[in-house]
Amino acid sequence: MQSQITKDITIDDDGLAHLEEVLKLNLLVFGEDRLINRMDHQPILFLTAHCERQLAGFKIGYSLNRDIFYSAKGATSPLFRRRGIATRLLFAMMSKAAAMGFKELQYDTFPVKYPGMVVLGFKNGFQIKRMIWNREYGDYQIRLSRIIK
Repeated sequence: MQSQITKDITIDDDGLAHLEEVLKLNLLVFGEDRLINRMDHQPILFLTAHCERQLAGFKIGYSLNRDIFYSAKGATSPLFRRRGIATRLLFAMMSKAAAMGFKELQYDTFPVKYPGMVVLGFKNGFQIKRMIWNREYGDYQIRLSRIIK
């Protein structure tokens, strides 16, 4: 299946303004109400992607330390998959994190459950930082990393 790149995508740092929609998308994609464990990280980025006047995706990230920004969670609506939205959200987060002075962006994924996130990372210059077995998910948890500055 070939990707259809959509140019009509807006990315904004306005997740709280769309929290109700984001929570619905999170429940649809992940089957859980929890976005991330804590929302009091500083700084935190809560990006949304809109396409055709609808929420197409979101991405939440925060500082792990002064050099590393961590993308904690993101999702693309099934209605808007394969249109480059996850890539646009990832690059927007990298750009904003670099502008805040961070040198590296990292994220975790589970390759059996979300193989597309591993492919997305490798296609965009991310490398495996670590890999551990996660009993709760019954899958390897892979930390991917990329220098952004």
